[in-house]
Parts: sequence; C-alpha cells; structure tokens
Amino acid sequence: MKRYFLTTFWLSIFALFAKAATFDVPEKPKPTIPKLTLTEVFKDVGRRIGAIVTPKAKKVSPVEVVELSRNYSVRNYSIVTAAHLEQDFQGVLMGKGEIFLEEARRNEICPIFLAAVAMHESAKGTSKLARQNNNVFGIFKGGKYHRFDSVDECIKFSAKLLGGKLYAGGRNDTVAEIQKIYCPVGAANDPNGLNKHWLDGVLKYMRQIFGEEIYVKG
Repeated sequence: MKRYFLTTFWLSIFALFAKAATFDVPEKPKPTIPKLTLTEVFKDVGRRIGAIVTPKAKKVSPVEVVELSRNYSVRNYSIVTAAHLEQDFQGVLMGKGEIFLEEARRNEICPIFLAAVAMHESAKGTSKLARQNNNVFGIFKGGKYHRFDSVDECIKFSAKLLGGKLYAGGRNDTVAEIQKIYCPVGAANDPNGLNKHWLDGVLKYMRQIFGEEIYVKG
C-alpha cells in the first residue's frame, strides 16, 4: 500500500508540471488595416500621375479638391464612377449610373449634379411621375409634365438641357444659379411652394453621392 501511494503521488505531481508546461499562450491580435476610401485612392492616383507627367520645375496637381456649396460650378469635370452615382438609386433609376455618366460627359456637366437633380425630382426614382411618365427630372412642357418614351430618353434630354446655354453652357453654371431658372421659387406651376426646397435637396443628394468635397480634373 505504501509503494502504491508514493507512485500515485509522484504521478500526480508530474501531471501538474506537464499541464503547466503546455498551457496555451494567447496569440497577439493582428493589426487591423484601415480600408482606403475612394477619395484617398484618387488622391494617391493624382500624386502618382503628377510625379510621372509633371516636370519637376513646375508642380501642378492633375486633381483638385473642390468644396461642395451652392456656388459649386457644375462645369467641373468631377471624378466619379457609375457605381457611385447609382448606389442610392431606387425604382426606375436603378442601374442607370452608366447612362448618367455618359450623358454628363457628353454635355460637359458634373455627373454628380445630374444624378442629384434626378434623385430630388423623382424621389430617387420612385415618384408617380417617374413611374408613369418616365420623367425623372420634373420636365414641364406645354403646360403639363412631359411623358418620355423611356427613362433613358429623359436622362439624355435633361443632360442636354442642363448643359445648354441657358444653364451650365452659359453664365448660369452654379447650382444656385441653375435653381433660379430651372426651379424658381414662386413659379406658377408650383402652387404648393415646393421649389424652395430644390437647392438644399439637390445639394443633399450630391453630398450623399460623394461627400462634402469633390475631386475634379485640374
């Protein structure tokens, strides 16, 4: 009995030491790498392009940062993708980012502005006028809201209109100046006084699409 007790005792001591020697060492947490935002990517692209194509004696950045405000010129060539434009599109506007980008470039106006106007006028593509008349810009012709054969036709028409001489193609190239003509406060076809919300509404959607600062080609 005595020998058996000693053997059991030493086996227990050995087991305790073995357990202590093999305890798990907690791994150090891996450092998290913050994701780059799209604007940071554009900044980096701008710096790289500038380093390649710009002579050292003349430092000119190919990308400029413009703060969004009521005096933002919609003639700016903003750097944006179709995916950015359509990220909050709903209803009949869903999947239309590419045509907004194409028509804005064709008519030399800011795609972010063009998309924001449509979002405001059509409740992001869900309004009755947008659904029944394919009219996502609130186009009023001949004393009534115009009916387009397709949403694409409406986008093409409106991009050409807003890029024309009456608006961005002439002297009225800021968001505030365009509002005074495109959607004037007190207009006869606005009995409920909704036009007073146009400027703030469009700026809100422009910020929603891209943010407070817009990257444009210098």
